[in-house]
Parts: sequence; C-alpha cells; structure tokens
Amino acid sequence: MGIDFCNSFKKTVGNGKNTIFWKEPWLCDMPLEAKFSRLFRAESTPTATVADRLQWMNSASKWTWSWTRQLRGRTLAEFDTLMHLLDGYEFKVDNMDRWSWSMVSNGHFTTKVLSDALQSKILPSNTSGIETLRNNLVPKKVGIFVWRALKGRLPVLFELDKRGIDLHSIRCSLGDDDTETIQHSLFHCSKNVEIWERVQNWCGIKTTNLDLSCAFRGESSSQMSGEGVKVWQAVEWTCGYLIWKNMNQKVFKNVCWTPPVALNEIQVKSYEWISKRCKTVKIDWHNWLINPQKFFV
Repeated sequence: MGIDFCNSFKKTVGNGKNTIFWKEPWLCDMPLEAKFSRLFRAESTPTATVADRLQWMNSASKWTWSWTRQLRGRTLAEFDTLMHLLDGYEFKVDNMDRWSWSMVSNGHFTTKVLSDALQSKILPSNTSGIETLRNNLVPKKVGIFVWRALKGRLPVLFELDKRGIDLHSIRCSLGDDDTETIQHSLFHCSKNVEIWERVQNWCGIKTTNLDLSCAFRGESSSQMSGEGVKVWQAVEWTCGYLIWKNMNQKVFKNVCWTPPVALNEIQVKSYEWISKRCKTVKIDWHNWLINPQKFFV
C-alpha cells in the first residue's frame, strides 16, 4: 500500500552497547555493511557494537578499529567517507540505544497512527463517485465492509466469475435460489430475508425494497434526525456485516445460524458496539432489547 513499514524504523544510538556497528541502520538509511561493502570486508569483528568501536575517556571520544589488512585505494576512500559521517553524529552516552519511528515526529510507534495510515490507503478519498461512509458507532472493520460492498468488492461468486476465476457454479451458496451477487447475498437471499424482517420488527421500522443503497447509505433513515440516524445506520451495518460473516461460516465451515439466533446476535453485537461508542445518548440493555425505537429519534 506504499507504506515502507520495515524501513520506517531507525536506531538511535545512545551508549552504543545494543547496536551492531555494521549490521544495523543507525548512521544512515541502510546498514553500514551495505553502504561501505569494501570496508566491511576488511573488518575483523563484523558483529562489533558501536560501543566496541567508540572509546570514551574524560568526555572525549576516540574510534578504535581492527582491520584484517591495511586500508588503501577505494577502501581507504570509503573509510574517509565513513569518518565524515561519524564526525557529524551526536552520541548521547548517558542514554540507552532505542528505535525511533520515522512516521511520527516524536519517534514513538503507536498502532493508532499505523491504523490511520492504512485506513487512508484502504479508504481513499477518490472512490470513483462513491463517497467514503463513516459511522463511529461501529468498528472500522464494519465501515470497511460497507465500503467494499458498495464498491462491488466483496468476493461473492458473481464478482469472482467477472474476474476470470473458474467456478463450478455462481448460484447462491446459502439458498441456491439465484445468482450470488452482493445484493442478493446480503438482502434478497431466502435465508436472509427473514433476518432483515426480524430486525425491522424488533426496531419498529419497516422498509420496502431493502437493498445496498437503502441499508448502507442511510436512505431508510430519511424520517430520522440527529444521532438517531447514526444509531439506526449502525444497526443496519451490523446486520449486514454479521450476515456476511455467517455466509462465510456456511461456505467454509458448513455452520449456519437460524433467524432467531441471528436476531439475538445482532441485538447483542449492535448493543455492545453502539453503547460503548455513543457519547450523546446513554443506551441501556433493557430498553435496547424491548424498545430500541427510542434511540432512533
């Protein structure tokens, strides 16, 4: 995705005791054995640390070397270049050696920064006419699932067939009642229609002609306002995500849920996600179970 993760870390040398002089990228963007290959071949101790080569006496430093042969020609030229780099390096001998991360100014690695960088690659701003939808009441993985569904990037049999994958059949893996498109798999499959009906009955919301745009773009919430729109959308996204997850369970493990079990899991999972993330409305389990409508206004 264009993120050079491995090379985004650099060793910051303090006292040099935990840094291999030749084999770690501490002085430049590559190990010194690669940058100064001739000089490295003349080294008698390839695994020497920086502290082994740098001696300190009364706050003054001196480089000590151990060569297998006398340096001359190109090898001597490499040595002069190396010494020029070393003279410009600021050592902090009172500190331990540590890794720093170039993707942030303070050098501290966090999974959040990496996650945000990956998300910006997975969900680019230019999506060929389909805007990136976000709902902070559900995990990012659910938002990515919705985006992929709207872009036609879920690996249903119809999409796989379009991409030249040889399949025995493109009939629905669940109900075998029509071509397995994204639209059919998530909304129109006979195995999933009842699940959507149960969710809508539980929430007291009726939607005709339920499809991708209606459920995932919020068209079914046109009569709502404020936070209620996001809450209902989060329920629909949760329902679609769990239906897709169950479809994969059926295909790969031959495990299939029943509509009552499906409704229960959707109720539990949507409550777990939404109640923890919703800052403006306190959602309690009892009302969520028997009267979720109150949270859609």
